[in-house]
Amino acid sequence: MLSSISIDTINSLTISELDVLRFIQNNRKLVLDLSVKRLAETTFVSTATVMRLCKKLGFSGFNELKYHIKKELNQMEKANRDATFADTVYQNVKAIEETAAMLDEKKVMKIVDLMMKPTNIHFFGKGLTATVLEYASKQLLTYNRANSIYTDTHIAYLVAESMTENDLVFACSLSGNTHQVVRMAQIAKSRKATIVTISSNTENELSKLGDYNFTVYSAEACRNRQDISSRLTILFILNIIITTYIHQKTKNA
Repeated sequence: MLSSISIDTINSLTISELDVLRFIQNNRKLVLDLSVKRLAETTFVSTATVMRLCKKLGFSGFNELKYHIKKELNQMEKANRDATFADTVYQNVKAIEETAAMLDEKKVMKIVDLMMKPTNIHFFGKGLTATVLEYASKQLLTYNRANSIYTDTHIAYLVAESMTENDLVFACSLSGNTHQVVRMAQIAKSRKATIVTISSNTENELSKLGDYNFTVYSAEACRNRQDISSRLTILFILNIIITTYIHQKTKNA
């Protein structure tokens, strides 16, 4: 559900409303059995806060929000029930092939050129995407290329505030609308850092900020909960960039 909410809507939410939204996202089946009063008590807010959140998300009230959640869960269950092993293999192979077809060699080489210089490399993502970025970070460290990766959002924001044109940021989000990642990219870009984005094939907020944007194919994001969608295609893009960098470094040694 969070993936379909615009960054402008996310930015309009108060801290309390964001807390309620996160609870709903992480406990959707439970929320279906809660009244608005019970949800408010569970999340330590007023019922008015819950109702304001519903309005900001575009729903007439809490019941309409629950109807949307139930419909979304039913679609997920149907997709998972109907999928066969062959379907799963096909979708993964197709995702890589479609992503590879969208790769721009010139963009990869420009980023590699920046990595060859004494730039400060940063990685930031949330959820499962952060795990993929951790792999990329360690892969570079294996080849003695210093870089930084952030798991704490507040730290990421603080570091972004002090960036300059000597910084290179890999900001990744499958949906392209993860508000923490978008915000970090906004701050870094305002400090003249170079932004590399990797996001899905849908129109999103993150790609609007990138100096170099890479699109990954992700049919799963359209029907499944974002947090369990495969990040294989993001890893594929990062591996292409890093492998190309390693080859270039070896060639120049």
